[in-house]
Amino acid sequence: MKRISNILMLALIAIFANAQEKKDIMNITFSNGETMTYNVAEIESITFDVEAEEEEEVPPTFPTGDGSPRLNPYDTQNTASSLLKSAGIVCTDTLGRIVITNAEYQEIKQFTDNLVKGLTTQKAIHDKCFNWITSNVKYGTEYSDGSYVNNDPYPVFTKKIAVCQGYSNLLFTMLHSQGVPVLVTNGYLNGYGVFGGHAWNYVNCDGTWYVSDPTNGGIFTMSSTSSYSHLIPQSFDVMLFEKDGCQFDFNEAHLNICSVTTKSKYFVTPYSVGGYMVTSFNPTVDLPANVRELYIGKNIETFGINRVGLNYHGGNVEYIHVDPEHTSLRSYKGVVYELNSDEPKYIPAGMKTIELLPMKSIGKNLIYGNNNVEVVVVAEGTQNIENWAFEKCPNLKLAYIPDGVQVAENAFFDVHPDFQIIRGSYPGSSHVNE
Repeated sequence: MKRISNILMLALIAIFANAQEKKDIMNITFSNGETMTYNVAEIESITFDVEAEEEEEVPPTFPTGDGSPRLNPYDTQNTASSLLKSAGIVCTDTLGRIVITNAEYQEIKQFTDNLVKGLTTQKAIHDKCFNWITSNVKYGTEYSDGSYVNNDPYPVFTKKIAVCQGYSNLLFTMLHSQGVPVLVTNGYLNGYGVFGGHAWNYVNCDGTWYVSDPTNGGIFTMSSTSSYSHLIPQSFDVMLFEKDGCQFDFNEAHLNICSVTTKSKYFVTPYSVGGYMVTSFNPTVDLPANVRELYIGKNIETFGINRVGLNYHGGNVEYIHVDPEHTSLRSYKGVVYELNSDEPKYIPAGMKTIELLPMKSIGKNLIYGNNNVEVVVVAEGTQNIENWAFEKCPNLKLAYIPDGVQVAENAFFDVHPDFQIIRGSYPGSSHVNE
């Protein structure tokens, strides 16, 4: 709704009157009977701004399912293969998470140029680089002086000792310098008598994807997943897709929203990208400062292990809505819970007033290291609050706790110096929409 000042009204009247009949002076009689004389030229020369009241942003709706298939996070060989086929080699147009200076890169490139001179296919270039690494780099965790190895590509290239991450980083850099599409993947090795974390490469040679494990000397055609079932990919070091202000990667075996760009206070998780259902929201960079509320679709299964991404990169988020059709998550007063649990799964990092569901017992570190929370509301039906249930919350000033709830001496530890407990019901609600 726009508000127009009296002076604007006068100017409009003057312009209208002047258009009808040229006058230098104009008399205007107001509703109270008062008559005033105005100079038309002065009124016409007035400049002004019309301020519009900022319209309230309309809350969005949850994403609608579009029939896109869900990738199986327990069959990660096929999941990784499907994503790379959909994304294409354009996803490799980056150095990913490789740490290297331009001078170091150019030195490795010059060496590799000479190594592969005369070779005409990408597969031949890959094999030459692969064989050089397996023949010259020794597996080890320490240098001769007892210090830990540096697995960045240049130290591996010069000192020729590394663990799996170093092997894959060096192969990546050598192939990247020759324009061969390549990326680094991290996951698990379940073979050769061991099970543990591992790093290796995916390489596209002349249009065909290969799985390349320089640490253990294995090269496999990506489409033949049974041949490398011992390699269990969990993440790629590249962005796979970009759509509607979001970037997506392969993270913890899920198709994941890793970056968001929006000017809205609301962010709605997309349902799909690249022909597949998005199942994770685990950002790797900060969400825009204007984002205050999240709308989590029924397709989102995880926020990542320990919700690290949202904890570190969602500091401004104050409220989370979960699609009522979600089969494993729900929200109450902006806090996320598993469907059949009364213990919070994720509390928005920017939430100032936290209203909890009834819990039989609030245990240690339910809320820990939260710098934004100011008020905690314990629900009727809670029986006791254990020591250190709320710890290292420097701005926590008030806790509304029903009569009869037993509170341990150190239940609220390292909180605001003026912290106080108010017995009884909480007088208000932190959000009008539920």
